[in-house]
Amino acid sequence: MRDLRVFKKFVDEILEDNSRIRKTAVLWNNYRDNEDVKYFLDFVFNPYIVTGISDKKITKTTAPVLFDGDIFEYLKEHNTGRDEDIARVHAVMNRTPDDLRPLLRAIVTKNLNLGMDAKTINHVMPGLIPEFNVALANKYFDNPSVIEGKEFAITTKIDGGRIIALKENGVVSFFTRAGQKYEGLIDLETELAGIPEDNFMLDGELTLLDKGSLVSKEQYKETMKISRKDGIKHGLKMLVFDMLPISDFKKQYSCIPYCSRRVNAMKLLRNSDGSDRLTYFELLPLLYYGKDTSKITEYLNKAIANGDEGIMLNVGDAYYKFRRSNDLLKVKLMNDLDLTVIGFEEGTNRHAGRLGALIVDYKGNQVKVGSGFSDELRDEIWQNQNEWLGRTIVVQYFEETRNQDGRISLRFPVYLDYRTDK
Repeated sequence: MRDLRVFKKFVDEILEDNSRIRKTAVLWNNYRDNEDVKYFLDFVFNPYIVTGISDKKITKTTAPVLFDGDIFEYLKEHNTGRDEDIARVHAVMNRTPDDLRPLLRAIVTKNLNLGMDAKTINHVMPGLIPEFNVALANKYFDNPSVIEGKEFAITTKIDGGRIIALKENGVVSFFTRAGQKYEGLIDLETELAGIPEDNFMLDGELTLLDKGSLVSKEQYKETMKISRKDGIKHGLKMLVFDMLPISDFKKQYSCIPYCSRRVNAMKLLRNSDGSDRLTYFELLPLLYYGKDTSKITEYLNKAIANGDEGIMLNVGDAYYKFRRSNDLLKVKLMNDLDLTVIGFEEGTNRHAGRLGALIVDYKGNQVKVGSGFSDELRDEIWQNQNEWLGRTIVVQYFEETRNQDGRISLRFPVYLDYRTDK
């Protein structure tokens, strides 16, 4: 097994200072050629290395076993979180020195926070960590002419949680758009593992299995309530809007046009009569396909009237881009931004003694976001300011404006949610 004490020395040095510049310097000056450090960094940050053992699972009581092998190589091959796998981890931990046990546990559960990401590591050690990027949309109204003359598909913009499903050699795993592991989606995992098709990626949104009469924003809040809780999560499904071979996703390049990817997803998720093949995976319905740009306004108005956030446009012959591009466009009446919380303002009148507004940074300017909060959330934020300071939140707004003093601001900023992947 690799030298864990060497890696602990590295971790201790990295955690001495929160400065990313210093962390990069430590990595470059002292460890860029260290094979032990490279091995453990790859194990922790590589999104395709899955152990199946969470912080909760590792505390499970198991029958004692004897194991004197390399636990890290073992978990790469036995990564479904079985009791016998946990027992082998316990066997290794029991003979590990006390000062190294917390680090061993953090590596096995892939829950080691070093204050650095794969991009920083790859800057010093090129190509060490596989990249995990997904297609992101530009705003249609920023440049409507980009769609002119092109065939495009219209689908509903789903207000859910972005999720990537991977099935490789029979093993199913789920990730956020930033490559963080989704745990506890046992219903989706079991169903996807049970079909014969293999080695593919599904891109979509996690939403309610049964939305009932809930409108878009209510669906989103209920979805987040379930998806963020610890342990097993029931009552969710994946609305799929794209699909790739696993090999294309892992090399972060694909030359399959959207129209073909759509057909492939349809073959996987629907029966020959067009009905849904699976319970927990549904292909996002196609509203329109063609070149008529007047359909954009028509379907946007229908979406708004239906309580949906908006619509999405996919260019028909475009490849899947692992970045933000004009081949995928979002069409909404309201815009949204990810902004950082930099301060808090106490409320007045009935909100006295609780949050009145979050103060966020927008292009170097302080903007107050005072609506979109329940009374319970106002109390929670006010009482836990240290936890919310620096947090990334999603703010919906109508347009960018300028104050009388010329400073940039936002018109009608509304709090939507906070991000767990940023």
